[in-house]
Amino acid sequence: MITRTPLGVSFFDRLYGGIYRGRSCLVTGRSGSGKTAVSLHFLSHGLMLQERCLMLCAKPAQDIAIHASSLGLPVQSAVESGNLILLEYSDFVPGRDREETLILPPDAFLQLKEIIEAQAIQRLIIDTVLPWITLPDREKVAEHVFSFVRAIDRLGVSTLFTMLKPVSVPAFQLRQLMENLVPISISLVYTPENESREWVTNKYMGMNIQAQTVKYNISQGQGLYEISGADAPEASVSAFSSYSAAPDVQPNAASDRTPPMQKGFADFVLDKTAYRAAPLRTHSVASVRPSSDKPGGSPSVFGSPK
Repeated sequence: MITRTPLGVSFFDRLYGGIYRGRSCLVTGRSGSGKTAVSLHFLSHGLMLQERCLMLCAKPAQDIAIHASSLGLPVQSAVESGNLILLEYSDFVPGRDREETLILPPDAFLQLKEIIEAQAIQRLIIDTVLPWITLPDREKVAEHVFSFVRAIDRLGVSTLFTMLKPVSVPAFQLRQLMENLVPISISLVYTPENESREWVTNKYMGMNIQAQTVKYNISQGQGLYEISGADAPEASVSAFSSYSAAPDVQPNAASDRTPPMQKGFADFVLDKTAYRAAPLRTHSVASVRPSSDKPGGSPSVFGSPK
């Protein structure tokens, strides 16, 4: 049955009823447009619904925690309760945390998939999706992107992808490929000169829309809200204030240490108490053999498209 779940951005959820549960959504925008703020709204609403969440980001997890705190989202308590896992791309490629330089090893998707399944993740944020869909061989990119998006869909988690605003022909082509495959696509249009921001819903599968636009702003303690709309902030009211840790998931009482904000893939094998992680198999790069008819070996990792 097709159902919706809130994105966590009030005006969007009011207009569309949220995003499709178990499917993906793409948010594109330049630096400073609010992609991470949207991600944190999505994350916060999942926590309010007692869903387990995972956020994979290029930024250091501590920076995400600071950003979340400024918006009123208690990331630390969510991590301690086991409802939230923060991972950095540097776990995949140590020392490489810049969006434009990330090249993931062939077994990266298998490790991500195992964490999602072992931790019963229901909401996934991939901030940014570019490392998963970029290939040096442009002729194979379309098949590669198709395989990746379908593999994520098969996991059955509600997923938010973010992507930088394209500024080159290959980047525009990547965004077009993604928009063709995801059911919902959103652009955040930011003009730094006058600090104006516009939310543009480019695509909502099942609805005949004409790129609907909403002016929005971002404020501390409130997050992202519609300007002059029903979502305009009230004093001392946080968009995330109603989050509380799930009562049936508590921090490990046997340990008196605070779990770190960022957990590496090895930590799920070596320290299984903090998140009640099931043991994960370790994968070497050589253990995943590229298929001769698949781009760069990655689609063979993603699995055959259905």
